[in-house]
Amino acid sequence: MPRQKNDINRLTELATIQHENVTWSNDLISSPISCSLLERRVMYFITGVVKHKFLESNLNVPANWKELYFYLTDQDLGVIGGKKNIRYTYDVLTALGMKFFPITYHKQNGTSIVGRIHWVDSFFYDEEHNIYAIRISPEIMPLLINLTQNFTSFDIGTAMRLRSKYTQKLYELCCKYAGDYRYSDGQEETTGIVYKKRVIPIEMDYFRVLFNLNEIRDKKTGKILQESSYESFKDIRSNILQVAQNELYDLFMFHASNVWFDYQAGPRKGKGGKTSSIIIYIYTRENPKEGICRPWQKGDETLDPYEPPYVEKTKKTPQQKLHANVFYGSDRQEDIVISLLSKYLSKRELTYYMSVINREAKSCPDTYTQVIQVILEKEKQPKFSKAKKQYKRNNIIEYALQENLKEYGWSIEPPKNYKQIYKEQELMFP
Repeated sequence: MPRQKNDINRLTELATIQHENVTWSNDLISSPISCSLLERRVMYFITGVVKHKFLESNLNVPANWKELYFYLTDQDLGVIGGKKNIRYTYDVLTALGMKFFPITYHKQNGTSIVGRIHWVDSFFYDEEHNIYAIRISPEIMPLLINLTQNFTSFDIGTAMRLRSKYTQKLYELCCKYAGDYRYSDGQEETTGIVYKKRVIPIEMDYFRVLFNLNEIRDKKTGKILQESSYESFKDIRSNILQVAQNELYDLFMFHASNVWFDYQAGPRKGKGGKTSSIIIYIYTRENPKEGICRPWQKGDETLDPYEPPYVEKTKKTPQQKLHANVFYGSDRQEDIVISLLSKYLSKRELTYYMSVINREAKSCPDTYTQVIQVILEKEKQPKFSKAKKQYKRNNIIEYALQENLKEYGWSIEPPKNYKQIYKEQELMFP
């Protein structure tokens, strides 16, 4: 992908942002997007400050958290929001003190606590020295330091470079699952399907919640607080996934990020239904993409989320089914059809159906194989094999010969009465 001049300039301008790992609780990573791009950058910056002030100074115990002030200059604001946006970054900092952010704490017993917290408790500007004093909320501290489990490490230098709030969230998710993580839905033993490492299926309903795409109403008044956005997978792909993929891939190629991702739509809900999930493939320098290191595009080998030999088999076409049939090409196909139908139909019914089949066979040489195929498929069904004779007869007439043959472009309507059977007999035996 050719590099745009402004992209190169942007990367050069942000080269002063240092690359270093920080940690967030997974409770933060799993919280829905509820802030702007710049607000998230402030959070990243604060996390870096917390690391240096409290961890490296051995102040990482709750007793020291009452001294939560740190100081910023215009140069720092320029790093957060860009040198040309210092005034706007100042406005964002002042507004953070009035803004709640949703958070869900997950307890070990499986229950959860839902709450809202501040990142910034207070914000002061010292006009004489042109310095900004910020007090961090003590409720945020346990989500940033002293983490021993359920946390994610990410590069603050990469995070500060991102230009979309959706890219920020996808970057956090990629970092969360970039190690040896293997997704499990608890059904591997029964289904035999095992996901590869660093392949994450996300249900569309959860994706919409996580990326804050749903309509939000006031529970008391019913007033719409936020309109629903990006209703279709096409919209999500072009406005979220594609944007984030391109950005992370570009940074990866410039050695400014350690992760990027591919994606594909999961199965649809019913024929012609909506996409039910999104599958994310995470790549790192330690675990790179096999083959060509670039985003998947049409013509590439299909992305495969499963470990071999549990690859989902593609459905055979009708013609492939016929060629795989053991009776395909046999010179006894008509006799085989008669033998199969005789097990389920009366003599009169057999005469009627063979008359229709023989007539169709004059224009299509595969006719007999098609009939054999739909009957054999019906016989393989467990419910059919255990059923009584009348049930089998009805299934052969109403489904195999009437519905299933439509897969091959034709079907046989059941006779309406004996007159129709006699008519077919006359055509068969003039």
